[in-house]
Amino acid sequence: MPVKVGLKHIEIWNSNLEKEICRYEEEPIVKGQIVFYGPSNFTRWSAKWGMTPLREAVVGKSGAPCCINRGFGSSCPEHQLYYYHRMIKPLEPKVLVYSSFGNSRSFGYTPEETFELAQRVVAYTLTDFPECRIYLCGSLYHKKFMEGYDEDAAKFDAMLADFAAKTPNCFYISEKSCAALCRDDIFVEDGVHYNQEGYHLYADFFRKALKEELDQF
Repeated sequence: MPVKVGLKHIEIWNSNLEKEICRYEEEPIVKGQIVFYGPSNFTRWSAKWGMTPLREAVVGKSGAPCCINRGFGSSCPEHQLYYYHRMIKPLEPKVLVYSSFGNSRSFGYTPEETFELAQRVVAYTLTDFPECRIYLCGSLYHKKFMEGYDEDAAKFDAMLADFAAKTPNCFYISEKSCAALCRDDIFVEDGVHYNQEGYHLYADFFRKALKEELDQF
């Protein structure tokens, strides 16, 4: 499969991924936590975008911070595979929450190609950390209409769910199964990214989906 996108710089959005990764590498390394890895649905879950940060919104049963945000906007699984060894491996995650579908269509990747690349991220993780538990996030509901999105998302979600069912330590979770995350009033103007109310609901979703993991912290 050919690489279809710039791995360090994305021309269509003038986005420098390398700079984002370097900023993360300046942060202290905290190992053995719950790591959220994916595109801008995680990136924007931060004070930079005016939201209550993920690390404060989703905490362990004891109230201790236990989640690390490794979202980087504009990325697709091709980037997430390329940067795995810098973004994920040093953290030695106990749990990986992986959102992968976003942006792939913009770069010309089919649902099948997106799934193949996402599988590799999972394979790398389980090879390095066999006991890591991985939660694979399905596609997100968007208020903005994008031609062909629903069809591609449905194909991808079906493949991801089947893969999780057959892979030890992998679990498929679908944000679309939560009616509150399919409301049109929880998005900012672009119709794709959540507003603060949306992130409150997103946090509620993950508190329930990750309850077993959060109870360990």
